[in-house]
Amino acid sequence: MNHEYTLAMLERADLRPYLNDEQFEFRRSINRVLTKHASSEYIGMCDEEKRFPKELIEVGVEQGWFALTLPEAYGGIGDYMDMTAFLEVAAYHSIALSRFWNANINMVGGAVARFASEEIKAEVLPALANGQGWLAFALSENGSGSDAASLTTRGVADGDDFIIDGTKMWITGAMQAKYILTAVRTDKEATKHNGISLFLVPTDTPGLEIRPIDLLGGSAIRTCEVNYVGVRVPKRLVVGELHMGWKRLTAVLAKERVALSAMCVGAAQAAVDLARWYALDRKQFGQPVFDFQAVSHMLVDMQTQVDAARMMAYRAAKLLVDGQPCDAESSQAKYFASDVYVKVATDGLQIMGANGYAMEYPMQRHYRESKLFQIFGGTNQVQRNIVARALKS
Repeated sequence: MNHEYTLAMLERADLRPYLNDEQFEFRRSINRVLTKHASSEYIGMCDEEKRFPKELIEVGVEQGWFALTLPEAYGGIGDYMDMTAFLEVAAYHSIALSRFWNANINMVGGAVARFASEEIKAEVLPALANGQGWLAFALSENGSGSDAASLTTRGVADGDDFIIDGTKMWITGAMQAKYILTAVRTDKEATKHNGISLFLVPTDTPGLEIRPIDLLGGSAIRTCEVNYVGVRVPKRLVVGELHMGWKRLTAVLAKERVALSAMCVGAAQAAVDLARWYALDRKQFGQPVFDFQAVSHMLVDMQTQVDAARMMAYRAAKLLVDGQPCDAESSQAKYFASDVYVKVATDGLQIMGANGYAMEYPMQRHYRESKLFQIFGGTNQVQRNIVARALKS
């Protein structure tokens, strides 16, 4: 990646209303580290070989990135604006790193920090920050994707334990996880959004089986099917109150949407920069292809869309940091940024022609991975429903 392009992304003056000098320096330090440890060749190798980027994750732990947004009492540092600044730069270099961070810290770590008992927090959060106990989140099922509250995985009380049976789908990072935060129906008589509980299930529990699923993209961090067959979990591992899991989950969703929007912005900027570099370097008919208006206008539109997505992401992050309601704004940021990522990856591939489609260049990986962001974290149609409800109220 062209160093000058990266610096332009890091030093953007339009982020001054959102980031202070320390946070700009934080972005520079992230870039320095990832320029060294997340080469295009390494990222491509992990993707093609479906190999977990263990070395890169270990670097992230050493840098303290996996302590971001966790409570200070358990080794945490930084706030949600630091999170946004980090994820944009991290995703510019590696979607795999940012996805793994989001699953561990933003989703499960955040839920544990807010709702778990002090015993669970003391056991899980310091180990998480130190990279000694990874986490995964299991909500989706084959019959309850966008309608996630229709889950059928059940937990039945048995003395001091619950016995869990069911199957969860599309679970990010389950193969590395020490615990899987699992949404379970514990009161079959309750209405759909009630009677759900969250259990922190150790992955070495008898009856739990993890099977990776082959996907179009994102293969460095495997997505898995997780089967629970008579899995016995102590009641002490309930996160939050029994039967109140759905209400607890919805409290952390805006934070995830902000994170996903920042990730899409960073990755989309990388795709634009790759296409721009190629258009300036590649010559046809005696001139760089950038000089053909059809190409330069595509790049202008790509950059403009990414700039707009960035502003939406940071607007939502600022509301989150200030403790303001941001359900609609975070949904807008998520669906807009992921749509933009798909659009610039598609147009970038078109600009690069056959080379964009070749495995030699990262553009094909952006093309494959971008689509994932329109689906997970709540499909973009669901995000639009959230915004529509806000417009109607």
